[in-house]
Amino acid sequence: PRRKAGRHRPPGFSFRGADGRRAGSMGFTAESLKEAMKYMLESRGFDRVLRKMKLQSATPGKVVCELKVEEEHTNRGGTLHGGLTATLVDVVSTAALLYTERAMPGVSVDMNITYTSAAKIGEEVLITAQILKQGRTLAFATVDLTNKATGKLIAQGRHTKFIGN
Repeated sequence: PRRKAGRHRPPGFSFRGADGRRAGSMGFTAESLKEAMKYMLESRGFDRVLRKMKLQSATPGKVVCELKVEEEHTNRGGTLHGGLTATLVDVVSTAALLYTERAMPGVSVDMNITYTSAAKIGEEVLITAQILKQGRTLAFATVDLTNKATGKLIAQGRHTKFIGN
């Protein structure tokens, strides 16, 4: 059978908890979030560039991931590619949004990234996404990319998503 666009989920995967209600922090466990992220990152699509990213922690509305910068993640200057940074902001903030009471991935309507320093090959980057607010139709998140060893800010993203009503 043909899939509808945007509905690429593993067999049996649902944004609903065991009781049939929408899964959120009560029904979407850290383990199920990890499985959902694994499924997404193992895709044959663009998100596969993040297959080496690891989920470090998840609490309702906050997700922390880690990525060691490798050559495949860099620009011609040998530092973390700006486009990959934008993808990290998108993917990790969406994971944080999934790990909330409403558990809706939403659709991006605005994203802004401020690049403050470079991350070189071999450096470990922490990606920390925090949901600032979920309204009736929009959700707002911030994402900080920091050097794990020094704590230095690499980039900061702000992401707004339409989450329906």
